[in-house]
Amino acid sequence: MKKRLLFPVFIYLCLIPVLASAGSAPVFSDQDLDRYRKPSESMTQPAEQPVPAVVNRDHGNKKEEQQTLRKIEVPYTAFEGSSRRVIIPVQLNGSVTARMALDTGSPGMIIFDRLANRLGLFEKDDGKLLTYSAGIGGNAPSILTIVDSVQVGRAEDRFIPTSIVASLSDAFDGLIGMDFMANYAIRIDTARRVVVFEELPDRDHMPGGHDEMWWRSNFRNFASMRAEWKQFIASLNAQKMDRDYFDRVKQFADKQYREADRLFTRLNSYAVTNSVPMHWRHY
Repeated sequence: MKKRLLFPVFIYLCLIPVLASAGSAPVFSDQDLDRYRKPSESMTQPAEQPVPAVVNRDHGNKKEEQQTLRKIEVPYTAFEGSSRRVIIPVQLNGSVTARMALDTGSPGMIIFDRLANRLGLFEKDDGKLLTYSAGIGGNAPSILTIVDSVQVGRAEDRFIPTSIVASLSDAFDGLIGMDFMANYAIRIDTARRVVVFEELPDRDHMPGGHDEMWWRSNFRNFASMRAEWKQFIASLNAQKMDRDYFDRVKQFADKQYREADRLFTRLNSYAVTNSVPMHWRHY
């Protein structure tokens, strides 16, 4: 455990000057959750087509209810040099449009540091928890935060745990993973160079639009990071190191624990708002 947590400490001290010094933690209130409620207002977006889907039948009463599902078509850029990536325009936090690559191998969303700067994520006092992102090339340092909203055409999601990493390419600004795509049937029309997002019929018990696995996984991840930083802080007194170095490590560790606790509190507040069952939450 100590080895696992000491590594990000050394990275911070040597390579991550963008992290702000520790400050007072702002209170996360119920009003903040309004940002995660889907708006009813319509916006000008790429073409969408209704797809009728039968969601309930009552043959005894000869009644049939239908739910109209949307089919959303989003143009994509087909190439990044010689790579055949699918790069689409994505709006984040209702204000910043970025080029994002679809990645079915990524469980969550990843954005590059330059996009995080455009979103102002490094200007805030919260949401900068140092962790790792796993990929084909191994683990790389990353920063865990939460993006308020992601919109692809008229397809939208709220409250998206997101990893910030160093830039991997100049052709796109991050990766859209399965967290977002799991709520749609997705087809890539290579002839017309569009991605087709088809809404899935309503599924039982999807609080906040997420299934049980999503809630359990994020609670387990957030709770684990908070517990690990708490344990690391408790173990520091047993470490033999220069006093000045100890003070810097302790200050950083305290800040990271507060960030982990703040992110966990936001997740739990969002779960309470969406009536997520207690047995899906890990504390």
